[in-house]
Amino acid sequence: MYIKNGIIITEDDMFRGFIGIDDGIISMIGTGDPPDETKDDIDADKNLVTPGFIDIHCHGGGGARFEDDPMTAYRAHLLNGTTGIVPTIGYNMTEEKFLKAVSGVADMSETGILGINCEGPFINPEYGADTRLARRYTPEEAKRIYKAGKGRILIWMFSPEVEEADDILTFILSKPEIIPCAGHTECSGRQLKGIKLICHLFDAMGPKERKIPAIHENGTAESVLTSDELYAELIADSKGIHVPGNLLKIAYRCLGDRCIVISDAISTEEGDSDINYNERGELAGSMLSVSKAVINMKNHTGISLPEAVRTGSLNPAKLLGLNERIGSIETGKDADIVIMDEHANVSAVMQKGKFVK
Repeated sequence: MYIKNGIIITEDDMFRGFIGIDDGIISMIGTGDPPDETKDDIDADKNLVTPGFIDIHCHGGGGARFEDDPMTAYRAHLLNGTTGIVPTIGYNMTEEKFLKAVSGVADMSETGILGINCEGPFINPEYGADTRLARRYTPEEAKRIYKAGKGRILIWMFSPEVEEADDILTFILSKPEIIPCAGHTECSGRQLKGIKLICHLFDAMGPKERKIPAIHENGTAESVLTSDELYAELIADSKGIHVPGNLLKIAYRCLGDRCIVISDAISTEEGDSDINYNERGELAGSMLSVSKAVINMKNHTGISLPEAVRTGSLNPAKLLGLNERIGSIETGKDADIVIMDEHANVSAVMQKGKFVK
């Protein structure tokens, strides 16, 4: 079959063309019209045809959290174009609930569930929304969390300045499948040694106070921006509330294809706002999907559409080591494909060659 008459977004180009799909795999990409027709062809009607998006940091969707109703949350993001997702379990829950949530996601067999992101619980309580249940590291709890994950934990975030940080990092690095992530932090560049990923750059990040008044010191964000290796998550909401547009632009200029847009969604967008506040009035995640974050990233920074799409597809695929299979429209890769307009209104979603929307 072919997806035809669309604006195809490849890794570094865009053109009117078609995509051939056989047995769930992209078999052909071309400009203009396909060489023949099949009864299953889909007319994209000059809409954008992008790779399926990948969300490495998402708490919920469709009015549900992953710890409460994981299938509803998963389905909501899938219908918004997220064909690969790493459900995120947050620090603001008891150990019992945290373990149950991790175990519940680990038991999911859906194609698009790539693994689990543990956002804590071992974080600096000075940074983040409602940190009352953040707690100090113990090796016993870490082992229980890892066991609950059944080998599916892909990302584990902690604050590198906490007292037990060296022990936390040693534990994470002993599990080669897990990416060490720093967040909710005021750590120094030196304390980022061994870290591969930064949790929502600029958000829940210090320092809160300057050591020398009127002097801009070298904080966590500056250390990240000058790194040659770190990947960084970015929350690109439509109004630049989480991260103002000029900071998104700076991040992209410094990090390039190590920028990864995330939803950090508590749910998916309902009404006019794509940001979320908790019951304490604190900014707490978003109502985004990655498809919308990609368009917001383009609008805020002025980068090209292929560049923006990479921040929500190929870049996270590379971080996770899955880029040989997913993350871009390329022959031989899985047919994870999204058809949407320039405002991220998604009309069709294909996952492994099958339309799910």
